[in-house]
Amino acid sequence: MHKRVVLDNGLTLVLENTNAVRSVCIGVWVKAGAMYEDRSINGVSHFLEHMLFKGTKKRSARQIAEAMDSVGGQLNAFSAKEFTCFFTKVRDEHAEMAVELLSDMLKNSTFDPEEITREKNVVIEEIKMYDDAPDELIHDIFSQSLWRNHPIGYPILGTTDTVNSLDRKKIVKYFSENYVPANFLITAVGNFKIPKLVSWVNKYFKYAGAQKALPERREMAEPRHSIRHEIREKKVEQVHMVLGTYGIPECDDDRYKLYILNSIFGGSMSSRLFQEIREKHGLAYSIFSYATLYKLAGLFAIYAGCGYKDCDRVIELVLHEIHRMKNEPIEKTEIVRAKEQLKGNMILSLEGVNARMNRLGRNEIYFGRHVPIDEVLDKISKVTADDVHEMARKLFDVKKLAISLIGPEGGEDKKMARCVSLLENISKSI
Repeated sequence: MHKRVVLDNGLTLVLENTNAVRSVCIGVWVKAGAMYEDRSINGVSHFLEHMLFKGTKKRSARQIAEAMDSVGGQLNAFSAKEFTCFFTKVRDEHAEMAVELLSDMLKNSTFDPEEITREKNVVIEEIKMYDDAPDELIHDIFSQSLWRNHPIGYPILGTTDTVNSLDRKKIVKYFSENYVPANFLITAVGNFKIPKLVSWVNKYFKYAGAQKALPERREMAEPRHSIRHEIREKKVEQVHMVLGTYGIPECDDDRYKLYILNSIFGGSMSSRLFQEIREKHGLAYSIFSYATLYKLAGLFAIYAGCGYKDCDRVIELVLHEIHRMKNEPIEKTEIVRAKEQLKGNMILSLEGVNARMNRLGRNEIYFGRHVPIDEVLDKISKVTADDVHEMARKLFDVKKLAISLIGPEGGEDKKMARCVSLLENISKSI
């Protein structure tokens, strides 16, 4: 059973109860992320995610950890471009305790200056760790390059400079503006009574004074896509490349066409990219495509990690597959396989309460409603080969393809620069 409740203070709850499990997963979503930050404080949302575990007026950081460990539960959080989520999973008998603990963290964190100083070092080390993983870093480089000067391209972690610039005053200001009930969403899935859980949220998430107003935010312009090619040299053995372009927003009705296209093109081991570039030619260990969808925009990209001497050949083959996707027939077996893969992945992923809680949150944030699984499966089933061709032609405008590369320092004849020229020259002929 699903139920949506809006409390008097503006806090929204989306709940799904089931007696098929003995656990409860509860998430508190705060509609605050890198997208809503000023460049000068980029990374503050992620920094706050860390700080809420560092002590409240009632509990020290250690006591927060011990409270959850003492009931065998799990407590964690994650940051995204458009939201931050704090979540816990406990046995059903400890659900009230979980709600109280989450409320304590979100209402009563102290932001001790010494903890802030220590945590800056932790987050900066996290940034360095990320910088040392080129197969992950390249995706951020591509996103920042594609959406240059727009908050949608800001890195979630921030930069060393912006994190170092954070002080208690800036952190508390951002917290007080964004961590208000009207900007919260609570989702819960598991074995609980809905009226009981609503009463616990009413009890523990009660705020003094007028807290219903949403945070004031500047009007966000639609992102302009910057078709830039970016090359970075690092001490690496492989070339890591992302080739892609703008996509569609999360709420676009064509998203199911995009999901099918991605599955056929590069989203699975049976996909065209994987079979052609890895299995047939043996040019890359890792090769895949992906779509990232946000409220205002999206992107579609292809990642490949390959040998330095092979990067231009990989680009040629990727562009060849783009040409095929736009112009050649799509086999019926490919469409059927892609649909069944998407349906299977979705159904199997929702067998856990964590995934179901996560889905409730994303549906509410992006669509403002619960989207039934049967509705999604039906829309996937209705996608045709013509729909996929239409999406491919819309997506793969070769004049708007961009590439980002990380490769070895001082490469022979600056081959990565030649790869960019190759992309531009081949694109003109497609």
